Order: sequence, then C-alpha cells, then structure tokens
Amino acid sequence: MSNEPSHDHGHDAEAEQNEIGGPVLFALLLFGLLIIVISFLA
Repeated sequence: MSNEPSHDHGHDAEAEQNEIGGPVLFALLLFGLLIIVISFLA
C-alpha cells in the first residue's frame, strides 16, 4: 500500500469530491431554474 501513495490520495480526493458534488449540483440546478424563471418573467 505504501508503494502506491498516489492511488490512496486519489481515492481520498474522489471521496471528497463525491461528497461535495451532491450539494453543488443541487445548487447549480436551483440557480439554473431561477435564471430560467427570471428570463420568462423579464
């Protein structure tokens, strides 16, 4: 395992990105929906 520290670090980054990806994707979806609604109203 200590022979592949890069692989272990990549796994940690992937897990962290996955954990953050949920809320960020949800926020982007809401933001896009908000822009569409405003463009329809304007």
